[in-house]
Parts: sequence; C-alpha cells; structure tokens
Amino acid sequence: MVFWRKISYGRATIKKLGSQRRNSSSITVISSALILLLFSSCILNPISPHFLFKAEAKPFYTTSLLEKKYDLKTNLQGLAKKLREASGEKIPNDYIVVLKDNNFLSSVSSLAGEAKSEGAALGHIYDHALHGFTIKVPNEKVLEAIMANPEVDYVQPDVKVKAFSQSLPTGINRVDGDLSSAKSGDGSGTVNVDIGILDTGIDLSQPDLNVYKQVTFVSGTSSGNDDNGHGTAVAGIAAAKDNSQGVVGIAPGARLWAIKVLNKDGIGSSSDIIKGIDYVTQHAKEIDVVNLSFGAVGQNSALHSAIIKSVAAGVTYTAAAGNEGINAASVFPASFPEVIAVSAIVDTDGKCGGISPLSTTAGKDDTLASFSNYGSVIDLAAPGVLIKTTAKGGSYTTFSGTSVSTPHVTGAAALYKSEHTGATPSQVRTALRNLGSTTSTICDGKGHGYFKGDRDSYHEPLLYLASSSSSVPASSFAKNIRTSPISSSGNDGNVPSNVLNYNLGNR
Repeated sequence: MVFWRKISYGRATIKKLGSQRRNSSSITVISSALILLLFSSCILNPISPHFLFKAEAKPFYTTSLLEKKYDLKTNLQGLAKKLREASGEKIPNDYIVVLKDNNFLSSVSSLAGEAKSEGAALGHIYDHALHGFTIKVPNEKVLEAIMANPEVDYVQPDVKVKAFSQSLPTGINRVDGDLSSAKSGDGSGTVNVDIGILDTGIDLSQPDLNVYKQVTFVSGTSSGNDDNGHGTAVAGIAAAKDNSQGVVGIAPGARLWAIKVLNKDGIGSSSDIIKGIDYVTQHAKEIDVVNLSFGAVGQNSALHSAIIKSVAAGVTYTAAAGNEGINAASVFPASFPEVIAVSAIVDTDGKCGGISPLSTTAGKDDTLASFSNYGSVIDLAAPGVLIKTTAKGGSYTTFSGTSVSTPHVTGAAALYKSEHTGATPSQVRTALRNLGSTTSTICDGKGHGYFKGDRDSYHEPLLYLASSSSSVPASSFAKNIRTSPISSSGNDGNVPSNVLNYNLGNR
C-alpha cells in the first residue's frame, strides 16, 4: 500500500503541475522520474517481506482490537451466526467465547489480551471440556470485535442457573427400598468409586460424608464448603457413609468431589458450571459419575458442548428433570442426550402398590410427583419426596425435588462403575434402565413395582437395584446387576433402622 500511496502522490503532483500549465512532456518526464526514483529505491534498499506486510496493513488494520472488527453493515450475517442465543436470565455484559480447536493457547493469549486492552475483563479459561474463555465486555463494540476474529467459533451470553429444589412440608421420613439393598445399610463399608457433586459445595465437616477433594469456581468463595445446604443434601443421598448413624446413601462412603459452582442462594452462572465440567474432564480418569441437580429452561450450546466432551472422556452424568411440571425437553442439562435425566415420584412407605394412606402436597403414594418434569428425554424415575438426608452442621433433614431423585441414580451409576470399571456412560445408562421397574412389572408387595400418574405416553423405568434375596451378601450386589435384570426386593419394605433414625430431628 505504500507503493500505491506514492504513485497516488505522484499523480497529485501531476495534476498540480497541469494546473500550472506545464507542458505534457514535462509531466511525462516528472512522472517517469518519480516512478524511476521509487523503483531504484526499492532495488537499492530492498524491503523485507515482514516490513512490506506491516506497511500494507497499517492504513487498514491496527493493533487495536476495536480497529480489527468487521464493518457490521457488510458482515451482519457472519456476526449474527457467531452470536448464539442462551435462554434464561442473562448476566449483563458477561459472555462465553468458544474458540476453534486449532492454536488454542495462542488464540486465548492474543484475543483475550487485546480484549483486556480495550477494557474487557477475562474470567475463566477452558482448555479441557471446551476451548475458550469467559469475558466481561464494557460495550457492544468490543463484543463485535471479538466475534469478528476468525479464531472465534461462537459467542454466547452467560446466564444464571439455579438448583432444582422444592420446599414441601416435612412429614414421614421416607427412604426407597433400594437404600437397604446390597452395599447400602448392611455395614459392609465403603464403595471404591468417585462421585462429583457439581452444586453449592458439600459441608466439609459433615461426618457422614467422605469428602475426598474440594474446589470452588464461584467468585467470592475460597473453598468447596457448602454455604447453602443443597449440595450437602444431594451428596448424602448418593453416598452417605454406612456407619449406623444418620442415613446411608446408595453408594455408601464413596469418595465425593465437592465442586462448588452455585452460590449461597443456589444460583450459578453457566460459565462457572462449564468451568466445573472442565475441571471434571481434566480428572476424567479419577471421577466416575457427576451429579447435576440444577438447570434452567431453554438452550445452552456451550454447556452442551462441554458435557459432550466430558462424556466422551468417560464420565457419566446424571441430571435433574426439573420441578416446573412441564416437558423436560425444554430444560437443560436434562434434555441433553448425553446425560441420564431423572424424574421424581412420591413414595411414602418404601413399597410398591400405592397402598400407603399418607399423602403429600406433591401427590399420593407411588405417583409421579406433581412438580416433576416429564417427557421422552427422561431416562429414569426415582424417589424424590421427603427423603431423609445429610444437612450442614452434621445434622439431617428431609428434602424433596428432582434434585433429590437424581442422586439416587447417581449413586446407582457409581455402584455399577465400581464393579464395571471399563463401562462407558452409555453402558451405565443401559444397565440401569434394563434393571428398572416398568409398567409391566407386577408389584411384589415389597419394592419391585411401578408407579402411576405419568403425564405422557412415554413411561421411563423406575430405578431398581435390589438383589434377588435379602440373604444375598452385599458384595454380590454388582454381580447381580449383570445376571438378574429383574429381581425381587432385598428387604421387607420397612425402613431399616440402620438407614434412617426416626429420632433425628429435622434441623
């Protein structure tokens, strides 16, 4: 561009000379002289390719990120394709930037650095489940410039996500018959498996939980300690210790990873959750199953992409269907095909058949909970109303919602993985579904039987893991999963004393 600028200057000189009535031969001589001078200069002083590139680029591009953006009027369609919609309550000026897989580190370094120079604030950097970063932009121009960068795949607004829980009056202390079968409730010890709890954290001092590692990705917190209670309750259902105190989980004493992605109000951003999934994927060789008892209505491409990669790395994910009483097809992450989505039922006596006279505000015994989402995206149903579980401060409480039904399945998936270490997430899902009670299952008067009140034509299996006989040793539990896809309950339907202590107050 320097060359043409000088030619242009020569023409301007020619025009000026013409206006001064110089003859045509003079013009020709001057023009030729200028061209010859320039040409000779190039020969005598060769310009390096690097210098030529800089010289050409300078009039049109600068090192400023804002000056690199495309003109919106001529590139509107291209920019629109890069801006992905994310449903839910958006966090002002916060965005998730997903990069193309090539040259990831250099892309983050250059693009994020330039954005920061324009007043943007860099947040999380993703390099395992997703390639990209989060950023808070000061204005739309910076956002436009980011989207215009060819290394950016797409950009999506950051949105809030909340824990799925439903406050219902406390009543009868209820526990599923599965909790007393096999390794739950017989004092056999701990299960050699790792469970990730992406939630509000876990009470690190709760004696009934085996917290193995903890981390937080929530701003303003310094550890994975639970400042809400939701994560601690979820963790207890999945893996409370089998120690004759308090409650026992489906996979007793499993190693728990407290991964804090929700704040003290049970609210979190999709960017923090993706960072948690990124962390899980980094430790995919250690973490077997991850519980997601949260969500929102809508779509979230970045979160979905992160889970796809994490599942491909071998991690099994369970997700709560949600508590809005709607079709879960509109809820994420439950609607993602890669997760095991879980609905909730009411069970007040630990037996099938709906014979208990006790009723709750969520419905009668052995019915789909009135709050539970439903639909063809659901993989399994599990008990989710008035479940006794661990609470903060070493105490216990009753808890309801699909947040409660989901860790039942999480624990079941962990048990299966403990005996089938090479099982893929898809194989875990298939095994649990094949074991579940269905509409054709005849109630045995104990725990093996289906429920009523499903609100659509798709009837997901009801979680069922009991061994074929209450006399079967606990160590044979996972072996029975392989050989007995349908078997009778391992208990007489009564709540075992070592599973639930009725003297414990709800604190």
